[in-house]
Amino acid sequence: MRLVPISRRLAALLVAAALAVPATAAAQSTTGSGGKADVSTTPPVPLSGAGENPSATANQLPNTGSDPRVLLLCGAALTLIGAGLRLRTADADIY
Repeated sequence: MRLVPISRRLAALLVAAALAVPATAAAQSTTGSGGKADVSTTPPVPLSGAGENPSATANQLPNTGSDPRVLLLCGAALTLIGAGLRLRTADADIY
């Protein structure tokens, strides 16, 4: 029977103790009286011209993504490069 070193035992006990302690988080407290949060109903800055945005209409979304074909080609290229490197470094005796 082989004994486990004391450092591994201590590490295992420390991990078990860390997992056994429940996680706590500080709750948000209310600042107003009567249990209501002190929330303003008016914005801090005027929202003049909020509905006058000509760049995006109701039926058109902004173009924020990339072409998925480019991502597919990059993934295929990386896969082929990885396979080529693997075959290059493989032992010749196996094949």
